Amino acid sequence: MVRIQLHGRFVVLVEGRPVEQRLPGRRGRALVAYLACRRRAVDRCVLADALCSSGTDLTALLSKVRAVLAPIEIVGRQSVQLVLPEGGLIDSAVAAEAAHRADAAAARGDWPEAWTHALSTLFVTQRPFLPDLHEPWVGEQREEVGRLHRRALTCYAEACLALATPTELASAERSARELVRAAPLDEKGHRLLMRALTGRGDRAEALRVYERLRRMLLDELGVGPGPETRAVHEEILR
Repeated sequence: MVRIQLHGRFVVLVEGRPVEQRLPGRRGRALVAYLACRRRAVDRCVLADALCSSGTDLTALLSKVRAVLAPIEIVGRQSVQLVLPEGGLIDSAVAAEAAHRADAAAARGDWPEAWTHALSTLFVTQRPFLPDLHEPWVGEQREEVGRLHRRALTCYAEACLALATPTELASAERSARELVRAAPLDEKGHRLLMRALTGRGDRAEALRVYERLRRMLLDELGVGPGPETRAVHEEILR
């Protein structure tokens, strides 16, 4: 089994054994992490710039890393790519694929399937991305992870609302509140929260959520809620 974990503690497992401590220092770990999260061929100049390395230093670093990673390969000369053996997994790739499957299931109304895949994404993205690395590209990737996490939260909340059991409605409310905290001016999270509260029978709090959103949008942007949000509000009033 080969597995690379980028969320939480950085881990590289080869045949079930951790080998990340054998990599040549922080730059060795950064090299593997960069190629693993890109999951495609990367020009050597781009890679050297990301790692703040010269061409000669990068060549030596690649040689040392290759010796540690086998059977994981780093292939190519002008462009290099991390290649895992069949069955190998990278947690960020698993999360992205699960999010795609969740969205596809939601589009066809298969809410149990959407629930399952969205939750799979959240299991990964709720953990911090490479918390021990601080290179500029890591910060950019964290922003991308944040967007993926909110996308999965949205799908998960919608699936919970569709399933509509008391447990799932509570999960929808928690997810919607997290979305509101993460992006307070994004109306989608507020709409989901209003629907979850209404589903749980707390119509008064759902209306208060709308009023707080209305005031915030007016104060911050000088606009009122959009038509989709107003439609949810009107539905609650009815």
